[in-house]
Amino acid sequence: MTLTSKPVSIPPYLPTQHDYKPTHPSLFKVNFAGEHGDFSSSLSTVRAFTKGETICAIENTLPGTKAYSSVQVLPDPPIPGQDLDALRHIELNSDLLFVNHSCDPNVAFDLNKSGDWKVLALKDLTQGEIMNFAYFSTEWDMDQPFHCLCGASQCLGIITGAKEIAPEILSRFFINDHILAMKKQQTSPTSSLKASNSTTAESVPTYEVEA
Repeated sequence: MTLTSKPVSIPPYLPTQHDYKPTHPSLFKVNFAGEHGDFSSSLSTVRAFTKGETICAIENTLPGTKAYSSVQVLPDPPIPGQDLDALRHIELNSDLLFVNHSCDPNVAFDLNKSGDWKVLALKDLTQGEIMNFAYFSTEWDMDQPFHCLCGASQCLGIITGAKEIAPEILSRFFINDHILAMKKQQTSPTSSLKASNSTTAESVPTYEVEA
C-alpha cells in the first residue's frame, strides 16, 4: 500500500484497523493511518533483522489478478515456453500487504523459486523500522501508477512498473527473474541486464540476461 495522488476505491479484501488480525505478530506491526488501512498505512518490524536474513516466507497467498494490491510472480503476458494458464498475480493475504514502496528499499520480495517465496532483508533493520520494497522488482506494468513520496535521494518520481525503467537503473536493485526476463524481451537483442540481487556483504552474485 503506497501513497498515491490518485483516488482508488477500497476493495473488500483490504482490512481495517477494527477487524484486522495480525498474521506475524512476533515479526511485524501494522501501523494503520486511516479508517480503511489505506495507502499511508505501513508495516514495521517488531525485532531487528540482519542484512541477508530471510525475514519470513511468503505463504497463504490467494489467487489474484492485476491490481494495485496484488504482486506479480510470473511474466505477463507469458513469454515463450511458459504455461498460459499459470497464476501470474497473487494477493498476499497477510501483514505483508502493508509493505510500502521505496526507491531505496530495505527488503525484497524474492519470488525466484516456486514454493520458496520469501522476504529478504537488503539492509540491517532495527526494531520498529518501517519496511519497504521496490514495487518494480515484482511489477512490470502497474495497475495504479503513482507519484512516489519515499524521499530517497535517487527517487524515481512516477512509479509505473519496470516496463518504463531503463536497464541501467534496474541494475541497482534486487529485481526478480520474471521482470528481468520481460526486460530482456523488451530490449533484445541489444541489451544485457544485471540486477543487484545480493543481500550479503561478502559476495555480490548477479542475475544476468544475455542478449
